[in-house]
Order: sequence, then structure tokens, then C-alpha cells
Amino acid sequence: MTDSEASAWSPEDYDTWFDRPWGRYAFATESAAVLAATGPLAARTVLDVGCGTGRLLSAVTAAGATAIGLDNDSGMLGVAARRTSAPLVRGDAAALPLRSAAVDVTIALAVLEFVADPPAVLAEMARVTRPGGYVVVGALNPNSPWGVAHLLGMRRPPWSAARFLNRRRLRELARPHGTAHLTGTLLAPGAFPGLGRLRPVLGVLERLIPWAGAFQVLSIQRRS
Repeated sequence: MTDSEASAWSPEDYDTWFDRPWGRYAFATESAAVLAATGPLAARTVLDVGCGTGRLLSAVTAAGATAIGLDNDSGMLGVAARRTSAPLVRGDAAALPLRSAAVDVTIALAVLEFVADPPAVLAEMARVTRPGGYVVVGALNPNSPWGVAHLLGMRRPPWSAARFLNRRRLRELARPHGTAHLTGTLLAPGAFPGLGRLRPVLGVLERLIPWAGAFQVLSIQRRS
């Protein structure tokens, strides 16, 4: 979570959004894609950069990982502390307070769109990830059905502050750090009746047209 996001939503409002129908569906879809990208997490150490209110941290620890959450907003971390027992650190994504190769997996969801220097943040994530480990980035795609359906909303905070990264740019950012794999998920434009029952069909379509997913998942395996 970044300053621009925090200025638009209170921590409580941000967190309760995930309890609404679309928030529940989107988080379930996105977190499943992230966990698929990281591979098995049992006995691994994971850093969640921009951890917000700790929902992904909870999913990561439930998968067996030892997790650390970092965010630059104390309000978000306050909500996260009520959800997870994982260590929480207030810090800057562009200057991570960890030694090099300290963790097995580093994750950042909807963070690079809101930082001043995405290459610097990704380089920091790569630095603290051990050789052979994974850096996983979740990026929002305004050129998806979701983005088109919410075009007017994109002109208001926090989205108006975002600098979205297309698939080509994500691959460019990944190139110095290891072997990259890019997928897309969350094909639905929003919540509608019967969405849950359509998830298997949407999953097939996402594999056929990953570029149309609202949530792009970049997985980088660090060079040994």
C-alpha cells in the first residue's frame, strides 16, 4: 500500500472492500494466481511488499510459509496486526530493510503502479530474494474487461495516480533479474449473478487470452 492509495481510502474502508462480493471474488482469484506462481510455500520465508491490511499475509502463512509484511502506512499495518501474527515492518519498498538473499520469495501486489521508480523497487525485491527463489508481482491491467467497465473510476483516486505497466513493460523490468513467466487472470468485468459458477469457464479463457486478465502475474526466478 502506498501513500497515494492511503490518501484515497482509510485502512478500514480499504479492508472492508474485500468483504464485498467483487472484493471477495477478486481476492480469491488473485491470491490463487499468486500462490500458483510462488510454488509450494511450506518452510519458506516470504516478504510481502506493500502488504496493506495483511490478507495475503494470512494466505501465505496458511500455506506454511514464514512471512514478513512491509508497508509504508502505519494505519494499514495496524489493521494487519489484528489479522496476522506475522512480523510487520513499516518501510520503503525502494529501500527494503533486509539483507541481500534474505528470503525465498518476495511478493508485491498492485504496488509497482503507484511507486515513483518501479525498476528500483523491483531491483530491491530481487536483491533480498535468494538465488533460485521467486519474485512475484501482481499488476493491474486497465485494458481488460474490468478496466474498460471501470474507465470512469480510473480517473478518480487512487487509480488516477497509477502508472499502469503493460505486459511488455513488465517483461522489460524482469529481464535483469532472472527467468520470467507472465500470466493473466481475473477476466470478469465485475461482480454479477452466477459469477462463481462461471469461474471454471473463465479459467479456461484466461489461459487462452492471458493479456485480457485484469490481474497480470509476473513471476521471476532469480538467477543462481
